[in-house]
This record gives sequence, C-alpha cells and structure tokens, in this order.
Amino acid sequence: MKILGKLLIVSSIATTVLSANASDIYQKIAEMKKGTDGYIIGQILTKSQQDKSNNTMIKSNDPKVINFLDGKDLLISINANNKKVIVINKRYNQITQENVKGIIGNMIHDFDEPTVMAHDKLIYWVFDKNGDKLAEDDLKAWKDKISGKQAAGKSLAEVVNEKKKEINFNPYIKIKLTSDQPIMTKTEKPMLANASIIISSDKLIKETTGMK
Repeated sequence: MKILGKLLIVSSIATTVLSANASDIYQKIAEMKKGTDGYIIGQILTKSQQDKSNNTMIKSNDPKVINFLDGKDLLISINANNKKVIVINKRYNQITQENVKGIIGNMIHDFDEPTVMAHDKLIYWVFDKNGDKLAEDDLKAWKDKISGKQAAGKSLAEVVNEKKKEINFNPYIKIKLTSDQPIMTKTEKPMLANASIIISSDKLIKETTGMK
C-alpha cells in the first residue's frame, strides 16, 4: 500500500509538471497574438466563440480536438480540454487575382513580409519561439541540412550527429496562404481562384494530440 501511495504521488507530480509545461507553451504562443477574425493561436475561446463551437461542431477524428465553423468559410480547431485555439483555417472561394493580392497586402500589414513564396501559389510566414519572423535564408539552410547538401565528404554518423546538434529551425507558428491559381503572374484570361489561409502551431497540435 505504501508503494502504491508513493507511485500515485509521483504520478500526480508528473501530471502537474506536464500540465504546467503545456500551460507555458500555450501562453508563450498566445502572447504572439497571431490569428485572424478574432481568433488567436494559443488563446482560449471567448464566451461568444464558445457558444459558436457548441452550435456548429464538426466531428473530429481525435477526441482531444474539437472542430467548429464560424460562418461557412472559417474552420477553427481547439484543444477539447482547455478550449484553446490550435488551428485556424479560412477559405476564400472564387475570388479574383486582385482579391488575392489584397488579402496578401493585409497579411503583410499584420505579419510583416513573408518568409518565402513558392511556385506563385504558396506563401509562408514562420515565427520562432520569441515571435520573431524567420527569414527565407533560415528556411533554406534548414532544408539544406535535411537534404544532406552540407554532408559532402562526411560519414553518415557525422551527418546524423550534426543534424541533431545544428538544426535550429524551430517554428512555433506557421501561417500559410495557398491559391489554386497564380498569385502574381498575369494570365491571358483572368481566372477565379480558391484560396485558403491556415494559421497553426505544430507545438500546440503535438501538445494536444500527442502526435510525434
């Protein structure tokens, strides 16, 4: 019985420590104030947002996550336990190229210049643990390390050890805008685009779901 009691105490302490760590990461990310339409990654829902989540809930594949709609084009994912936001997904259907550029202009105003643009259909903003935006050079250096471009003449063991020590690309928040039509390139015939903005934190998703 004494051993069981000690185990229960240790388990309780461990749970408290884990909860404190989870609270710390949510607070750190919430303080960065990255979000849209009144929703902030890491922040708890307001009373009116909580009411919406109750009324427009969508079935989730993970019981630890609640998904709900705010309007028809804004999907929010929250931690089911603490009601804090982990993913914001906003859709734009059949909008013009000028509309997309206008959205990007607003995002640059809110989030600064993007970290990178790819294929004229994808724009990323990436923020570190201090809420500072990472530059394209940071992303490129990280990709080079992952792909092994800096591994010439080194053994596999050396490369693996260096990757463990040197990779410091550690995003806390990612903001991604995608469009199924070119964003900047002029086309002969104007095309209507379907676009989306996803604001998320892999840290909070992992904290919520336990995924690796």
